[in-house]
Amino acid sequence: MKFSTRKDIEAPAEYVFERIANFEALERQAMRRGIDVVRKDPAQPRGVGAGWMMKVPFRGKTRDLEADIVTYSEPNGLTVNVTSDGLDMVLDVELVALSPNRTRLAMTYDVKPQTLSARILVQSIKFAKGTLDRRFDRKIGHFCTIIREDFDKSQMA
Repeated sequence: MKFSTRKDIEAPAEYVFERIANFEALERQAMRRGIDVVRKDPAQPRGVGAGWMMKVPFRGKTRDLEADIVTYSEPNGLTVNVTSDGLDMVLDVELVALSPNRTRLAMTYDVKPQTLSARILVQSIKFAKGTLDRRFDRKIGHFCTIIREDFDKSQMA
């Protein structure tokens, strides 16, 4: 099952990539949402090889996730592989500079079940695919708006 969206952001690609690859801020944001996040290595690099272990509440159950950065190409994008209880997930973020102050963000999130129980879980989620597509698009749109607003503020300072 794949979710994808494209958004244009009024900010340079380098600035957008810096915000997307700000793992410390993303860790704090996840913790505020009730996700337990632990780095695999406290001195991990910022790029390929970085990884996290997470405990995520989902559908009334806490699920263990393992996330690893597998590609990291500043300022073009990154890819994160995530595994959890028979699910393989890939988050792919691509950035294309449309102009010096405009960037296109293309984000895809692909979920592939590897076990029977994971297939049943994904199948049950497919019934709400339309709603989840809209929610994914809205959340990424909100994140892009925050990036643009932060860039605007940094230009005024």
